[in-house]
Amino acid sequence: MKPKLKVFDDFSKALLPHEAKYLQTLGNFQEQEKQEIFRTLIHKSLHPEKELSFNPAFDKRKYHYIKTWAEKKLLLRDVDQVAQWLLNFNKKLALDLVTSKEEKILIDYVRNYKTITFNFQILYQTMRDYRSYLLIRMRYEDHIVVSNFLENYSDSYQRAKEIEEKLYQATIEITDQFTRTKETVIYWEKWLKKVFEAETINGNNRYKAFILLAFMYNTTGNLIELQAIFDQIDAFFSQGKLYCRRLLYNYYSSRVLLHSKQRNYEEAIYYGKLSLRQTNEDTLMYVNNLVSIYLRLDQPKLALNLLESYDSIYEKTQNSLQRIIYISYYLRALNELNLSTKAENIGIYFLQKYEPEILKLRWHHFFTSYLNVLYKNENYTAILQLDKKFNLAELENQRKNSDNFVPHLLWLISTASFLENKISKEKYFRVLTESLNTLKINESNQYLLKNNAELLSKNLPDLKFFFKSHLT
Repeated sequence: MKPKLKVFDDFSKALLPHEAKYLQTLGNFQEQEKQEIFRTLIHKSLHPEKELSFNPAFDKRKYHYIKTWAEKKLLLRDVDQVAQWLLNFNKKLALDLVTSKEEKILIDYVRNYKTITFNFQILYQTMRDYRSYLLIRMRYEDHIVVSNFLENYSDSYQRAKEIEEKLYQATIEITDQFTRTKETVIYWEKWLKKVFEAETINGNNRYKAFILLAFMYNTTGNLIELQAIFDQIDAFFSQGKLYCRRLLYNYYSSRVLLHSKQRNYEEAIYYGKLSLRQTNEDTLMYVNNLVSIYLRLDQPKLALNLLESYDSIYEKTQNSLQRIIYISYYLRALNELNLSTKAENIGIYFLQKYEPEILKLRWHHFFTSYLNVLYKNENYTAILQLDKKFNLAELENQRKNSDNFVPHLLWLISTASFLENKISKEKYFRVLTESLNTLKINESNQYLLKNNAELLSKNLPDLKFFFKSHLT
């Protein structure tokens, strides 16, 4: 790549697939060289696996034209840019720093407002503040424009606020199901789908409804409905609707979970890498999602490299849930790479520092990884001490109705008890047999069963034959 094309080449590498799909619907360049540059740009974004180079013989100004055109088209659809504009206006309004030019742009925007937009609530709230600003200055003509807008869209605003509040209530119940394994709150599904699909509802609420639906379908394992809503929002993004990069990165990370459940790991990794092109408040969650795929594919080195490359993000995060998931995966990756001594030291420190958060949010995720480390290090005493302190086997039993349930902690604790001569061989194998007889083996937990059986058998070879006779 010649130096003169470096800027454009960097731009092409940053262009996201759905941005390219949207631009593709708009591009109609009459000049052949511009059309070729544009086609190559779209191809490189949508088909990065098929190498295609830009023609260095073309005039650099034509590359600059395509880049400027594309950026302008995307900027006009970017809902975050609109939100930033409105919020900045309101801030300047409060400080009495707004300029005449800025006011004219906003007045014209409101005067020509026809349909409910993504940031409708921010716009309405800004106009309420602006109305008082105009009236005190006796600017009656502009005041009429703003007042008419507020009156015409008053019902729509009240509806948006009611939906926002109801979405919050749905979030409480649906996430509570995830953290506390309560009954499925499927009764929210019909209402959420209605919000997501309604074009007369502001886009911010529609996207929140999509996120909750995706979360719910992921939790319940409803892959058919999950795929359906992904197909819908995929089309929205490709049409430039609900668009901004922040939402696209969030969407790409959500697709990692979808394709993981579909066992389409190549697609999961593709979207996982897309989600990490930008750093934001959700980056640690995106990292964890991609790491889970690498570990599932028995690629602990890739998982560890990715985790360690984002350790600065982990150190700064205020998200306790993602912090616990990150460390749990970190312990697992170290353990699988035979760095279990290091993993044990990290696990001890993390448990001491974040015990309340672990017990409240993701105790099973953390203790599964940590006890696996202790088991590999043959630190059976520590396993038994943790069970005595936290009653882990009984806590695990409360999860027995979940689709992917495997009594792994019970098996680890029982094996540690046997190896420490706390229980007899007969009682030990009776515990294993009884737990297997009551276990519902399905597609969701087969992978976990296989991994757990292999782990336990490494320290107790007789288990290899035991599990083989019970799982085949």
